[in-house]
Formats: sequence, structure tokens, C-alpha cells
Amino acid sequence: MTANGTTLRASIDVALDPQAAFAVLAEELASALARLGLRFEPGAEGGVTEGAAAIGRVVAWEPGARMALEWHPADWQPAETTSVELRFEPAGEGTRVTLEHAGWGRLVGDPGELAGWFAGEAVAPLWRATAPARFGDWLTDRGARRPSGAQARAIYGDPIYHYPNFRVILAELALSPEDHLVEIGCGGGALLAQALASGCRAAAIDHSPDMVRLAREANREAIADVRLEVREADAQSLPFSDATFTCAAMTAVLGFLPDPVAALAEIHRVLRPGGRLVALGSDPENRGTMAAPEPFASRLRFYDGDELERLGRDAGFETVRVERRSLEAFAREAGVPEEHLSLFEGEGPRFLLARTG
Repeated sequence: MTANGTTLRASIDVALDPQAAFAVLAEELASALARLGLRFEPGAEGGVTEGAAAIGRVVAWEPGARMALEWHPADWQPAETTSVELRFEPAGEGTRVTLEHAGWGRLVGDPGELAGWFAGEAVAPLWRATAPARFGDWLTDRGARRPSGAQARAIYGDPIYHYPNFRVILAELALSPEDHLVEIGCGGGALLAQALASGCRAAAIDHSPDMVRLAREANREAIADVRLEVREADAQSLPFSDATFTCAAMTAVLGFLPDPVAALAEIHRVLRPGGRLVALGSDPENRGTMAAPEPFASRLRFYDGDELERLGRDAGFETVRVERRSLEAFAREAGVPEEHLSLFEGEGPRFLLARTG
């Protein structure tokens, strides 16, 4: 380390052109920093704040080439500044993205302490992020448990492999204009769009900000007509009053719930007397298949028929049964590619069908 501090440097090659890489990095940085309690406002006049404190000011914003910020690492030393830069340079058929943080570490002082900071705050988190447990969790969250990013938005905006399940759920619910539906884990809002065609009203929650935005966008007319509200919320703490809804739906969610009985009890609470629930189960037979591949399978809970029924009864539902429904005909109707129709053959997945008293 010199009087001018130390330069931290890291790079990655991605198979995107520089403009696309820049756009993705800007979007993903804003989302990731928000989860860490920092607000990043992209753009030439943007910056980064931590609470009320401005810690980064954009000094260069050149889409496809570079973004640079003047950084203030210590509110107790407001005159201390460093420089953070992301560069985007063509590399083969893609782009090399390089991060440089120049002038870092002057306030640490002792070289041994700086090495300790580097080991504990930079190297160890990176190793953890690339180790199986954390990496598997990230892939699972990104793709299924809390979907986010452009790829997830594309999949859940038009979830062709979920449409057969949707057909069963809607057939069982037999919605009418008198119904008020709540969907738990609405994803991109595709089931909501089909349900609203019945003339019913609806509400939905998802704990993924990306999915909430996507569901609202997909159903903006129904929201404008005050027939639908979509909120970011947790399944175990629904933001709705008791006895609000006539029916409830849940698909591709149950296996990820840390406390399924608590979540089902919340659904019971917000349903009116005689309210009905249709929920896609989480079948053990799916483990290791395209429906539940690794690393998702290791992070899912699977329930056979008896276990699924017990969940419903433990949650307080007075009438509970579990039915299997064949999906092959629905898969053909939905346009599932011919080579994947075999996934929908056989007696089909389990559905939890329950009613309040």
C-alpha cells in the first residue's frame, strides 16, 4: 500500500456485447445493492446512498464503455475519497467487465490489517458465493424460489410448462363474477390473467419484486379497473383482512415454503366460510426430473398424498382431499413442445383441494 492507497481489481468475461453487458450490470447492481441496504440510482446524474448518506457520486456514465463513481468510504472522514470504475471492453465474442477501486485502504493503515480486511471482506465472501451451498441457493432463488433477472421474467411472463397446472386449478375453482380470488406466489401473473377472464376480482402476493412488477404489468388493465391488486408480501403474513376472499390458488410454491402449515393457515384466515383452496402439491416423484432438477430439488420439500392432506388439516381446513389430475391433454392444448409432452403423461401431480367450514 502507498500513500495513494491500494487498487482493488476484478474482472469477468461475459458472452454479451458491451452495450448489453452495461445494461445488465446496471440493473443487477441496483437490485443487489438494494437487498444490501444501499440505493443505487443509475445514470449520469446518479449515485449511491446508504441511509441518508451519499457515498457514491457518478462522475462518468458511458453506456457500453464505462461507469465511474467518486466514493466516500468513511462518514467520519468526509474528505476521504476513492474512485470506483467499471469498464466494458470487447473480448473475443463477448465483453470483459473490469472493476477497479482505486485509492482504497488508506484509513486502514497497517499493511497486515489491510490484508485482513481483504481476506475477510473480499476473498472469503467470493469463495462462499462460489461454494456449493451458497451457489446452489443463488441458482434456486434466481430461477424458482424468488425469481429475478431478465431470464426469469421471460420464463414467468409466459410459463408454458405451468399452463397445464393452471387449467386444473381453474377447472377446480370454477370461478364466476361473484368470486374474489387470492393467489399466493403469483409469479408473472399469467394465472391471474386467465382467472380474471371469468369476471372475478382478485388479489395476489409474491415475495419477488421482479415478479410483482411483471404481474402488475401483465394485468395493468385489471389493476386500473380496480379488479386486481398485486402486493409484495410473504406467504406467512398475508396483507389482507380476515374472511376477504371466496377462493385461493397456489402453484409451484408449496415445496419452497419454510412453514407450509403457517402459510396455509394464513390462507384459511383470509377465506370466507365455505371458501375453497386449490394448491399444486410438491410430489416426491418429481425429484431429479425437469420439474424439480438440482440444485432446486435439494432445497425443496416434497409431500406425498397423506402428508399433503395432513398439511391442510393442520392448517385448519375443515374439508380436505388430495386428487391427482392428468395433465397430458392440457399440455397439448397449451402448446407444450412435442418432445416434452412425455413429462405430462401418467396420473399427473397431486392437488390439495380444501374448504373452510
